[in-house]
Amino acid sequence: MSDNLSHNISVQLEKVFKSFFKNEALAISKTTTTEDIESWDSLNHMSLIAEIEKEFEITFDFYEVMDFENVGELIKSIANKKAN
Repeated sequence: MSDNLSHNISVQLEKVFKSFFKNEALAISKTTTTEDIESWDSLNHMSLIAEIEKEFEITFDFYEVMDFENVGELIKSIANKKAN
């Protein structure tokens, strides 16, 4: 995955996070986890994933979604899906 692609996905993903969590000051990084965002709980996780799928025009399978440990893994998965 190129650094440029990763950056572009990260920027687009941050917009989704800001909109979803209704927090324009929210900043994410590759190491961001559910522990870093107070309102990112298990219920919101599935809704957030649905918004990400819509934004990037991709789909994740259930086990993929459950295996994401941080935003960096999410970015990698998005990049892989967009490349195929």
